[in-house]
Amino acid sequence: AGFANQTEVRAEGVNPTTNLPEKAKYAALKDENTGLRGDQKKLVKKLEEEQEKSKNLEKQKQELENQALNFQDVI
Repeated sequence: AGFANQTEVRAEGVNPTTNLPEKAKYAALKDENTGLRGDQKKLVKKLEEEQEKSKNLEKQKQELENQALNFQDVI
């Protein structure tokens, strides 16, 4: 909270990376990048699985619609 006599504002919970050595910054970014790439692979795989399910459902829907039309022709 701000007070009238407060001259400095600090964000709580923020880790300044400016004090870290360059190698540590690079290692942290590399680890983060590796994690994000792993997450991306999982999400792409899940998306492909969902697309395959959707394709199969669309095919089933078309088959059922064709069967319904055939039954209507019989009646």
